[in-house]
Amino acid sequence: MIDNAALPKLTKILIVEDEPAQLTLTRRALESHGTFQLTTAGNAQEAFQRLNNDVPDLILMDLGLPDCDGLDVTRRLRDDDRFRWVPVIILTGRSTVVDKITGLEVGADDYLTKPFDPGELVARVRAVLRRKQFLGPVTDYDQGGFKISADRRQVWINNEAVAMTPKEFDLLLMMVNKRGAVISREEIGQVIWGKSAEESARTLDTHVWRLRSKLGDFSDKIETVGKTGYRFNG
Repeated sequence: MIDNAALPKLTKILIVEDEPAQLTLTRRALESHGTFQLTTAGNAQEAFQRLNNDVPDLILMDLGLPDCDGLDVTRRLRDDDRFRWVPVIILTGRSTVVDKITGLEVGADDYLTKPFDPGELVARVRAVLRRKQFLGPVTDYDQGGFKISADRRQVWINNEAVAMTPKEFDLLLMMVNKRGAVISREEIGQVIWGKSAEESARTLDTHVWRLRSKLGDFSDKIETVGKTGYRFNG
């Protein structure tokens, strides 16, 4: 289990939501917690204006914005060096599995469907912020054609950029940060997904398989250690 260390006393959150009633519910849920500084935007254009003035610690993103789909906004954020590291939690009424997969694939860190329980929203916000705090900034990795930029959240294999989902990158970054050490499945599950090893088992195995396939000639750097966990060699 990871240590649920206290979050920073004041965490800046940008809420991108065009429905007044839903915005009120979201604000109340977060304000009741007392540790968040909230900024709001009613559309994509306003959101980027807010971002240009002050980069938040986290973004809550509605998908049904009047001027642009929230998925497109998330893509733009992940393509911009200024904002690609900012966690994004999607809040939407779209609840199909395809919608959720698409949201995560374009770069969201989590996905919560409406209507949601205020307590669950706060719990997910805290989990994403803890994960960001736990992974932390690291020096870039550069070994024999395998390069990682932590700030840009980008990976290159033999000078070719490799596309990764946020969870894939977080998992790789966690392993590289602890290279040479065995990381238990329990620790990975708690840090990356906020779940126990049993709950995240299939998801973890799938992500490791995808990582290895994307690393190509460097796939053997991720070593499976019995039933215990994984180790990054190098």
